[in-house]
Amino acid sequence: MGCREFLDVNKVIHTNVPGPCKFVKGVEHGAEDIAVLPSGVAILSTGRTRTGSQGNPALMTFDFSTPQEAAKLLKLTGFKGALNPHGISVYTESGQTYVYVVNHAPNTQSPPSDTIERFLLNADRQGLTWEKSFRDSEFLGLNDLVVVGKDKFYTTNSFTMQSKLLRELEMIFFMVPLQNVVYFDGKQGTVVLNGRYGSNGINVSPDKKFLYLSELTKKRISSFRIVSSLKLEPIDTKYLGSLPNSVDVDPETGDLWVGAFPSGLAGYANWLGFANQIPSQALRIGVKDGKFAGSAEIYSDDGSVLSGASVVVPYKRAILLGTTDNKLLHCQLLSFNAALKL
Repeated sequence: MGCREFLDVNKVIHTNVPGPCKFVKGVEHGAEDIAVLPSGVAILSTGRTRTGSQGNPALMTFDFSTPQEAAKLLKLTGFKGALNPHGISVYTESGQTYVYVVNHAPNTQSPPSDTIERFLLNADRQGLTWEKSFRDSEFLGLNDLVVVGKDKFYTTNSFTMQSKLLRELEMIFFMVPLQNVVYFDGKQGTVVLNGRYGSNGINVSPDKKFLYLSELTKKRISSFRIVSSLKLEPIDTKYLGSLPNSVDVDPETGDLWVGAFPSGLAGYANWLGFANQIPSQALRIGVKDGKFAGSAEIYSDDGSVLSGASVVVPYKRAILLGTTDNKLLHCQLLSFNAALKL
C-alpha cells in the first residue's frame, strides 16, 4: 500500500446515520472498547490516558434498556494499582462473569509494563472485584484481547518496541510489520501470529472456531481457523479502505461490527498529536465459515459529531459507538444497511 493510499489525501467523508442518535451522558473522555452482556448491559473502557492527553481512566456500564440514562461508574474493590484501561473482554463460567482488562503502565514508566487484570463482576452489576493480574514477557504494547477460557486469551501487541525512542519511531513507521498476536494459556504467553501490520482489534466467532484480527495500517481484517490454541490457519482477508480498530461479533448472526477511521491522514495526525478531530465510521461485515461476504457502512461522519470511532457494538435494534478519547454515541438501527443480509 502506497503512502498516498494510506493517508486518503483526497477522500471525501459523507454523513451516514442508521437512525436517531444521541450522546450518552457521563462519557466525555472516550469509550475505547465495549463489551455487551446478554442482558444488554455494556461494560465500557473509558478515559485512557496517552502521552499529552488528559483522561479520567475508569470502567463504566451502560444499559441498552435505558439509553436515556447516564453511564455509571463501576466501583473497583481490591484493585491497588493505577488503572489505565484499553481493550476489554468478558467471560462467563458457572454463573460468574469475569471482566478482563488490558491495563497500560503509566506513561512515565520505561520500559512500559502492560498487564491484563481479571475482575469479577458483582451480582448487582454495580461494581468489580479485582482477582488477579497477568504479566508476561510477550506483553509488549497491548491493545485488545478476547478471552476463550478462564485465564486463557488471545491478545494483540500494537507496539513491540520497548524503549520510548524506539516506540515513537514504531508509531511513525507504523506500516512496517512489527506487531503480533499472543496466546496466553493461563501461565505464559506465546506469539502465534507475527509480522502483522498494526495489530489492533481481535475477536472470535460464536463457536470459537475462527479468530478475527484487524490490521490497522493495512486497512484490512483477516480471519484464521483455530486449529489449536497455538496454531492459526489463514482463511480470508478483506480490504476495508479505512483504518479498522476494535472488532465485535454479533452473537446471533456472527456478523462483524468494526469501528474505524476512514481517513488515514487524520488518524495519523492525531496519533502524532497534531489533530484533535478524526472522522468516524462503523462497518458491518458478513462472514460465514471464516470467509468474508458483503459489507455495509452503518455510520459515518467527518468527525464534527463523533471524533475517532474505535468500537461499535450492536444490541437488538441499537448500537453504541465508542471513541478513543471523545464521546459515546447511542443510535437506533432503522436504516436499510443495518437490516441488509450480507
